[in-house]
Amino acid sequence: MKLFSLTLISVVCCFLRSCDGNEYKVIVETGDAEGAGTLGKVSIALIGNRGSSSFILLDNAGKSAFQLGQTDTFDITTSDVGHLEEIRVMLENDEGSEHRNWLLKTVLLEDKERKITQSFPWNKWLKPGATQKRVMVEIPLSTGEGTK
Repeated sequence: MKLFSLTLISVVCCFLRSCDGNEYKVIVETGDAEGAGTLGKVSIALIGNRGSSSFILLDNAGKSAFQLGQTDTFDITTSDVGHLEEIRVMLENDEGSEHRNWLLKTVLLEDKERKITQSFPWNKWLKPGATQKRVMVEIPLSTGEGTK
């Protein structure tokens, strides 16, 4: 009876842990060209072989992020999307805000459970149109990347 109880407790704990989702460290590098930084809100969605997450706001509680030549780190938790295939990055600005554009260099994602770091290089500007508040890009997993 005691062995059965311990096994049942282990199964329940394992189930609950997977329901909480996967934890990721997100490392975002902003380019170093003039005007590369943004004051906009940046969100990320993860797409894998088991599904996709909703957009998650990357926020460091009052710290200035996404500035010229800067590397920012965020911890996020989302549902298990499986092995990552691509990400979506969204830049959103308030109307009339300065520093609307953003030069995104690369995004690294460290899957803390699987102990895998994957690279999503971009090296391009995200530029909302004159009448748009947001712009979204899809960035595929870099070929040859996947384990570190």
